Amino acid sequence: MRPLVPILTLALAAWASACGSADSTGISSGSGGAGGGGAPAGGGSGATGGGGTTASGGSGAVAGGGGAAGAGSGGGDSGPSGCQSNADCATDPGGLVCDTGTGKCVGCVGPSDCPSGQWCDTVNKKCGAGCDQASDCGGSTPLCDPTTHACVECGKDTDCPAGKICSGNACATGCSATQPCPSASQTCCTSSCQDTTSAVKHCGACGNACPVYANAASTCTNGSCGMGACAVGFADCNESPTDGCEWNLTVSSCLCKPGSTQACYTGPAGTAGVGACKAGQQTCDASGLAWGPCLGQVVPSEELCANGVDEDCNGAADDVKDVDGDGWTKCNGDCCETTAECSKPTKVNPGAFEVVGNQVDDDCDPATSDTLATPDCATAAKFTGVTGQDFAQAIDLCQFTTANPPLAQKKWGVIAAQHLQPNGSTPSALALTEMQDWQTAVLQNYGTGGIVPTKGPTMAGISSGRMRDQNDPGYVNPNSGATFSTSTTPPPAYLAAHGNALPASSGCSGTCPAGSGANDPVNVRLTIRVPTNALSFSYKFRFFSSEYWTYQCTVFNDFYLALLTSGAAGIPADKNISFDSLNNPVSVNNGFFDLCAAKGCNTCPFGLGELAGTGMQLSNTGGGTKWLTTTAPVVPGETMTIEFMVFDVSDHILDSLTILDNFQWSLDPSSVGTTG
Repeated sequence: MRPLVPILTLALAAWASACGSADSTGISSGSGGAGGGGAPAGGGSGATGGGGTTASGGSGAVAGGGGAAGAGSGGGDSGPSGCQSNADCATDPGGLVCDTGTGKCVGCVGPSDCPSGQWCDTVNKKCGAGCDQASDCGGSTPLCDPTTHACVECGKDTDCPAGKICSGNACATGCSATQPCPSASQTCCTSSCQDTTSAVKHCGACGNACPVYANAASTCTNGSCGMGACAVGFADCNESPTDGCEWNLTVSSCLCKPGSTQACYTGPAGTAGVGACKAGQQTCDASGLAWGPCLGQVVPSEELCANGVDEDCNGAADDVKDVDGDGWTKCNGDCCETTAECSKPTKVNPGAFEVVGNQVDDDCDPATSDTLATPDCATAAKFTGVTGQDFAQAIDLCQFTTANPPLAQKKWGVIAAQHLQPNGSTPSALALTEMQDWQTAVLQNYGTGGIVPTKGPTMAGISSGRMRDQNDPGYVNPNSGATFSTSTTPPPAYLAAHGNALPASSGCSGTCPAGSGANDPVNVRLTIRVPTNALSFSYKFRFFSSEYWTYQCTVFNDFYLALLTSGAAGIPADKNISFDSLNNPVSVNNGFFDLCAAKGCNTCPFGLGELAGTGMQLSNTGGGTKWLTTTAPVVPGETMTIEFMVFDVSDHILDSLTILDNFQWSLDPSSVGTTG
């Protein structure tokens, strides 16, 4: 701001103006720079003159109503240029302050030129509302902001009292590096003073906000966060702040204190403390809403064998029961005693055979696959030293056992496999050698016409001559035949059932007579413990004879018999289970003899093709059957015997043989019969 212009200065200015306006023309012509009153006499530019001309003439710089003086021209005398002091600007419309640098009258050239409450715009040389120094301000805004020229409360934090900082030129509650908190118990946290011992957003340290708890308030005590009281209707059952007051009491109340314990027992009433049974202990779980499992308790269980412990807690030790009555208990391997464990408990025990694919461990033996068939137990051909066991394995009886094993090991299987005479007597050493080296064989094929096993890689063969085809070592043409040392009698029980004689046969040629005797015989007897789940069995066979066609329907016709001893109902009196639809025994006269060269009433629908390489095809003499299947019933768990035998009748020549394969147990009942 500035002081008022003295009165004297104003009077002089008025006098000068009057002189200039009275004389509007000069000696030399020239128009006034601003019009109106001219400048004082003497050439030059009129400062603000009106429309007249100066004494010396010259054009004014600013025309009309009060522009800045213009340079004059003409022939008059030259005067001073612009203003020299503020006195020169007393009445100048441009301002009351002389800018000596430019000779112009302006509003201001510095802060002192403007009145209080205004500031000097030094660029435009004008005063404006605002401030440019503190003396322009007062009251609640004692400071001048040199940038905005506004009176403000503060310009920096230290302009404010303790506990406040400068924000937007106003003092506000807060703190900074230069403006500490007013109390020593407070810490400056991001421009605000906080008591870190109790502030939940700055607990223990700046920025360390306490967690938000469900249904509960957050607290800060001595710099440590905590959870406050639960909201009405909620409880902290698990005593963990992690999930706050997690439980809605409208559902239920807290059950127990997490980690607390109590005694427990889940067995039947009256059994705790009896035998092996005892109480246990349970712990309240982490939720506080439930008790954990009862640990350490012993409740009644299945009784074990011979350990002196009362597991079922009935007051008596080792009283194991055979619940399903199948002869086995849990203690000796029965894995299914009730229908809760399997659908047919009496059919599931160590004595059963495994049924592939039924998803039941029938024999209670995890080592027996329920998805894969039993591996083949005979994989190579064998022509000498062929035992009864070799025979059994070749027809796919692969499990062997003993007559009286411990109950846990009492499985089904072949108990004995032996070569015998047809009448059941023991063969001589020579006869046994003939049976094992020549008359019995394990085969992978018979001939080259496609006669191969129906299951696995092998099948068994028995013959009244040499059990060979044309490609096997030791082959002898069956049409002439091989003669061995034995001449004996047929099975007594078979003869007794037929009036003590071999039965006659009925064929397409009529009734054929029967001869006598059992010459060059071979008989394999298998003693087998039947599986406890088997109701029947089956096997496949093919019969071949070189007696066709010359000696068909004569007393020389050889026999193949399969004699079964079983407690099952329906077994024929003569025990023979392989016969044709007319009950004829299997011989050259039976109704299945259809692999041959046609002759007479024999149509031989299958021809000779499959006989290739067997020797039976030579000179169109000899023939046989296709694969036939015999089935028969058995009693589950019984010990049965079955004898497979071939023998010459009335002579020792023109051999006959039988090939056997694929012995199988069945869960289904069956009658006795043979089908093609």
